[in-house]
Amino acid sequence: MPVLVLLALCIALTDTLTAFPPKFLVGNLNEDVVVKCNTSRQEVKWTQNGEPEPMAELVENGRNLTILGLDLPATGNYSCWAGGVLLDSTYVVVGDSGEGGRAASCRADSYLGSFRCSWKGPRSAVFRARLTRRWVSQPPAPAPPAPRAHSAFPHSDGSVGLWVPAAGHGGRFSANFTDPSFCPFAEELRPLQLSFEGISDTSFLSFSIHFFVRDIVRPDAPQALTAHLHEGQLHLAWAPPASWPLPRSYFALLYWLQYELPNGTQVDTFVEGTEQTRLRERVRRVRISCQDPYSNSSWSPWSGWREVGTAGLRRG
Repeated sequence: MPVLVLLALCIALTDTLTAFPPKFLVGNLNEDVVVKCNTSRQEVKWTQNGEPEPMAELVENGRNLTILGLDLPATGNYSCWAGGVLLDSTYVVVGDSGEGGRAASCRADSYLGSFRCSWKGPRSAVFRARLTRRWVSQPPAPAPPAPRAHSAFPHSDGSVGLWVPAAGHGGRFSANFTDPSFCPFAEELRPLQLSFEGISDTSFLSFSIHFFVRDIVRPDAPQALTAHLHEGQLHLAWAPPASWPLPRSYFALLYWLQYELPNGTQVDTFVEGTEQTRLRERVRRVRISCQDPYSNSSWSPWSGWREVGTAGLRRG
């Protein structure tokens, strides 16, 4: 059995939904949906979003309520009552057509098992996600059939994960994740799969992405870049990103130095296996980036330019 890591997240952008509803039902557009009231009473009264006259064509049959031809105005929170006592509530939404959840991507700054993901979704939505290690031959998890009643997002063993905060703006969402089973010293044989469920005021969506951590690593910029003259040469020294794992002998980095001459010409040089070098040119300013040379790692952002002035000596 593969080890499962379950994470969940919620994004609140409106007053309508600030967390995943405890109970919700996903139906197909223009098809009938049956909402059930969890009670022993045979006769109940129904409201939609607190209104006693729902904006939908309904058929009541004891504890069951049939929504005829589900459309967007018919979505929302359906509650059953006995007198003034609330018995049960179900949030009804339409299954997404596949337009939601585009442009999902993740980025890690090291091999410590933590990374940040971002994705697109409806502007008004809440999300939750499940993180698993996936066999390469395993197909992506299919979207749940609709209609279907939902509550928690469980492990295969029935346990429920923790909710962690996330942020969203203008339909773009992001959240931080950690895979506690990740070992930076072991070969990564199986990709991670991140499966999302999202719900807005009117619709439900689900989608998955899968990736290896080694393919999403982009180091932070190197730090502490210094420059000084010594015996007629310009000595440059720097340190790896603070977030980069140790030991340095195992997690080596390739450094890309870019320096500018007094006439504005930019020169590139690459250094691996050391965190210092010497230049004989007259240098005006210098900056540095880094990359893991042993994986499909992206180059880090550039450090800020370090002004050197016209220090250094002409070649010779």
